[in-house]
Amino acid sequence: MSSRFCFPAIAASAALALGFAPSLPAVAQTGAPAPRVQSDLKDIRMRAITSLPKAGGSADDRNSCSWRVIQPKSPAAKLVAAQGWAVTADVPMGSYRAVSFAGQMEAGTSGTCTITQGNVAVFDGDRLVALAYGKSPEDPAIGNLTALEGGSVRVWDGDLIGSPVGDLRVEADGTLRLGKLADEESVCKGRAKVPNVYGMPIDKARKVLAASGWNPVRGGASSESRQAGFVKRGIAEAESCAGTGLAYCDFGYSGPAGRLTVTTAGEKSLPNVVGYDVNCR
Repeated sequence: MSSRFCFPAIAASAALALGFAPSLPAVAQTGAPAPRVQSDLKDIRMRAITSLPKAGGSADDRNSCSWRVIQPKSPAAKLVAAQGWAVTADVPMGSYRAVSFAGQMEAGTSGTCTITQGNVAVFDGDRLVALAYGKSPEDPAIGNLTALEGGSVRVWDGDLIGSPVGDLRVEADGTLRLGKLADEESVCKGRAKVPNVYGMPIDKARKVLAASGWNPVRGGASSESRQAGFVKRGIAEAESCAGTGLAYCDFGYSGPAGRLTVTTAGEKSLPNVVGYDVNCR
């Protein structure tokens, strides 16, 4: 987040997270009463607000990571972009819309990017109602969003290898709540569940997946030494491993509703899960 601008209902400490000049105007909005908001995450704060600040710096601060910036299409995302921010995601969240945006990006190796001055704005149509932000402008607490089945939104950090940090949802009483990751994610229109295996070493993750009906699919023969090493350990579902960069490896599973590909990163003999993708059938 990023700013010294004084928002209505935002403490001075919150404003520091947005990093923009106090003389810059904000887009003010009025309308229905603001919803109740709550963050259960120690590194991300959340406030009900009605004004969106202009971004500090310039587009040059983000040119090195152009692939992380999306073209705004919704009215909400266009309002964010008009204030000079780089929009990184624009997803539905029940009757609301969540837009993640950032003020600074720095390219790393192997197509990676560190995102700082990241925020999540929640809009009711084109009316800003809430903002989530990190503790300081240098904190890569927020980088991106992905939509989940059922109307929730997953928030990812802005580190080189992005990790999910929490789920943003609308509770039954209307509260906008940013909480810990759900224990499992519904996929394929509710026909299957993927347990939360982020950060687990692959040997533990595969056991958790098997308990949820995701069974290993033997990978093809390969002369790649790392993949062969997994097979020798009994992890025959290793599909491929990158020999350079962040040492990504993919592992394949078959489940109740399709095919699951789990990705790990790092050169440890049993690397940790950093992501997954489901191909529904």
